[in-house]
Amino acid sequence: MIRELLELPRSTWPRAVLFAGIAAVLIAVPSDLIDTPIFGRPVEVRWIDYVILAVTSALIGLIFAIRPESSEVAATEELAVTVDRQGTRTIWGGFVSFLAVGCPVCNQAVVALIGVSGALSWWAPVQPFVGLLAVGLLLYTLRKRLNTYKLSACPVPAA
Repeated sequence: MIRELLELPRSTWPRAVLFAGIAAVLIAVPSDLIDTPIFGRPVEVRWIDYVILAVTSALIGLIFAIRPESSEVAATEELAVTVDRQGTRTIWGGFVSFLAVGCPVCNQAVVALIGVSGALSWWAPVQPFVGLLAVGLLLYTLRKRLNTYKLSACPVPAA
């Protein structure tokens, strides 16, 4: 996969950095990893939260930056559906990443299901594994995106 990433056009990398920055802000501001007066966090941020944020944001940036040409996507309906499915997986990966780095007692669904003490004693220790799940989902989507890009950039000739 690294070889395929290195073979991408140079124009992909600035887009990847831009998309990764946007993803990082969209995940970090509401989870209060980036301190703002809008959101508060009663539980301290762990170092693993920053690692998960950095890795998932980088993967999201790469996935969104690697795009087949719009004319190629429009040419086949199957390719368009595949690209849309990959975009949906990427959004889900970002959401799972947000759950992994967010404050355990700020998640209303978790607090409603298991209470504040359950959020601190059960959900907080599980969050790093949720982060690994997000990374796994995004790596899977990146692999699929690279395969889709390779097929659209170098199509197999019709027999």
